[in-house]
Amino acid sequence: MAQAPRRDDPDPLELLDDAAARRREMLPDLAGDDAAYVPHLATLGHLIDVYMQRLLKPHGISVSDHRVLSTLRIMPRGHPATPQDLNRVARITSAGMTRTLDRLEDAGYVDRVPNPDDRRSVLVGLTDAGWEFAASVMRDMHAHYETVAADLSAAERKASLETLRGAISRLADAITRTR
Repeated sequence: MAQAPRRDDPDPLELLDDAAARRREMLPDLAGDDAAYVPHLATLGHLIDVYMQRLLKPHGISVSDHRVLSTLRIMPRGHPATPQDLNRVARITSAGMTRTLDRLEDAGYVDRVPNPDDRRSVLVGLTDAGWEFAASVMRDMHAHYETVAADLSAAERKASLETLRGAISRLADAITRTR
């Protein structure tokens, strides 16, 4: 679980800038900003984790719970998914998916039924309570998400999104190349 920043924590951008300055001092032959790209993305990922945890805490669910509920909620109602299908979006380990589904089933938000096409597998679907709960959480989250970019113009939002999509694509390609 990501650790939440405290009030007295230094600004994350200051930490990144300090690290970049030390890196340039210790390894002057490295290219300037190239080495800062991934640490910036890592910091962004950490801050998103902390933000999500704080927003989901009042709902009593974890980030992985939210990912699974949201994935099922955007599917057509009555169309269950396999845990493997859910994991493509939720990006959690197989054991983590099992624990997540156990929690959500215990809470009454999902049902697991045998997969008629593969007896080694199950299908996961939202219960009526899960359908409503997921919609409520998604509406609440969306309202918070809007505040993050509230001071950006539509053009700035579009440009930021394109930059982030490019970063995701490049990172996914780099992962594929390092297998």
